Amino acid sequence: MVAGFCGLALLGFTRVEQEPPPFYEGMTFRSHGKDIRAIHYRPVGVERRSAIVMMHGSGGRIRNDGPWHDLAMRFAGDGYEVLTPLYTDAYPDDGIRPERMMEAWRDVGEHAIDWLIDRGIDRRRTAMFGYSLGSYVAVDGALGASRAAAAIGLAGGVDVYTPRSPRRRIPVLMIRAENDTHVLPRNTDAWVDFLRERDISVREHTIRGAGHLFRPEEWVEIFQVSAQFYGSNIGRET
Repeated sequence: MVAGFCGLALLGFTRVEQEPPPFYEGMTFRSHGKDIRAIHYRPVGVERRSAIVMMHGSGGRIRNDGPWHDLAMRFAGDGYEVLTPLYTDAYPDDGIRPERMMEAWRDVGEHAIDWLIDRGIDRRRTAMFGYSLGSYVAVDGALGASRAAAAIGLAGGVDVYTPRSPRRRIPVLMIRAENDTHVLPRNTDAWVDFLRERDISVREHTIRGAGHLFRPEEWVEIFQVSAQFYGSNIGRET
């Protein structure tokens, strides 16, 4: 994990004219007495005074290259402050994933949001984003004790983990891959139905032709759809 400026074009993205590019650095914050490693991305220039916490998928790592980093840089280039925690620092993943493990991971997201709020971000302008396993951690956590004001789940469904009844009402976007054989689209549908039956406002978007591992052009679409969703709530002009 390397701190500093990234002067390279983002892989798979059409470059946005911005000078200089966003700044990122490795850092840690605390969750239940444990150090959680993360990368903190900050826009340079126009800022929305809004923030996104991004939760990686199973087996994910945080580093300063690859599509996850590129997506974070893209959000930062769009004016958002971004935090990408390695939530498995709170509880190593053994593949069995008892409830206490899931709760520790959800708490990392909650505490990441708190960290951003403590730095001056209005809680109404904070959001979660999660991919695959991280989609459950992000969305289920945001609908629990978190102070996040919106959430996006990418390629997640009820086969990842059984969702809890929501304690909060915030807007949610579910993005599914049409040809996902790892998290089946019908299981994403089941999660959407579960939330809507409990009065959660859920928008949906399908990445046509995509599998669970996205291609560069599909990450472009993911960013565009996500940016539009965030721009209508946490990132809107005040």
